[in-house]
Amino acid sequence: MNYITIGRFTVPADLLAAFAAIFIGALIYRAREKKSIGDWYWNSFFIYIAIYKLSYVVFNFKMFLDTPFSLLYFNGGTEGQILAFAGIAAYLFWIARKKESMVKVTEYLPAYFLFFLLYWTGLFAFSEEFIPAGVQALMALIFGVFYFKRMELSKEYAILFLMLEALVLSLFSNLLSAENLLIFALGIYLLVFQGLNKEELQH
Repeated sequence: MNYITIGRFTVPADLLAAFAAIFIGALIYRAREKKSIGDWYWNSFFIYIAIYKLSYVVFNFKMFLDTPFSLLYFNGGTEGQILAFAGIAAYLFWIARKKESMVKVTEYLPAYFLFFLLYWTGLFAFSEEFIPAGVQALMALIFGVFYFKRMELSKEYAILFLMLEALVLSLFSNLLSAENLLIFALGIYLLVFQGLNKEELQH
């Protein structure tokens, strides 16, 4: 894992990329919609962080009892990531199915692509891998044009963006890493969920 030093602090590059992506993603949404993005967007991020960090206690209970402050420095690892992504999926399903829910399921996938395209761009850039960062930035720019032109993110377009991203990661990163596979799994889940929700509205 790469780290970035900011003043007296050292921050993991992936955490810094995630924070940058979530705030820039929210700003892009606001620029297009002229309103703030829904709470579900922020809640999903905090759910991920909370489960990922706290799962350390579950999987390393004895070590946590011996040194409670280790929670500040460690996380739940791959198992924690699986739980965190499952938590996001369950949360998004739950709020969409709530009675009188104001959440638009059609906003899930665009927000997913905005966040993760920016995240990978930032992660490569903070890791000083500038060629893949440039390719990712181009991908994010293409999606941004698509997004601002208000083109419908159909199943075909969503699969196309997922396949392009898989190609980029296979060239410059480890496509089959647990983190990348979980990110793609979340995208496929949102794609299926959006399709099922659309079919329900049509009936």
